[in-house]
Amino acid sequence: MTQRTIPLLAILLAMGLAMPVFAQSTGEVTLIIADEERTVPVWSEQSDWSGPETWPSINIYARAFDDEDREPVVLSLGFEASRWQPSVPELEVDLYESRERVGKLYAREEEERGGLSVTLDSHAIDGTLLSISGSFEGTLGPSDNYGRDIDLSQGIPVKGTFVVTLDQLE
Repeated sequence: MTQRTIPLLAILLAMGLAMPVFAQSTGEVTLIIADEERTVPVWSEQSDWSGPETWPSINIYARAFDDEDREPVVLSLGFEASRWQPSVPELEVDLYESRERVGKLYAREEEERGGLSVTLDSHAIDGTLLSISGSFEGTLGPSDNYGRDIDLSQGIPVKGTFVVTLDQLE
């Protein structure tokens, strides 16, 4: 090493050590559909929370494609939490056959749209991270218009739990 490369190396090392560390959403959702249970990891790039601390909007996306013996699972659960009371929950679950996506099922808050309810067990905010746990329950059905009208004539019961840490959407 020459005397010229030592200061350059020190600058590069300092820059590398001073790089910001970005938080990522983590956790899992345990989903029970028609008596089949799956634990699905959070999709960190798509899961987040936004809004004020007293009225956050929470978006949990989870997916599992790595189990060769079972069909993939992709789901999204979103809700508002004014004063930490969940409202307007939405659940969407993608359906797969032979590892190909063949449809989507929906559940919403209103009874005629699946009667989806969310219960929060705990929440804590640390900087931009929200740690939250809870459960959900309702009935899934298909829809031709992205969940506005849900056909519950052959509804499928769904329930589950979540334990996640979400990064705040900027």
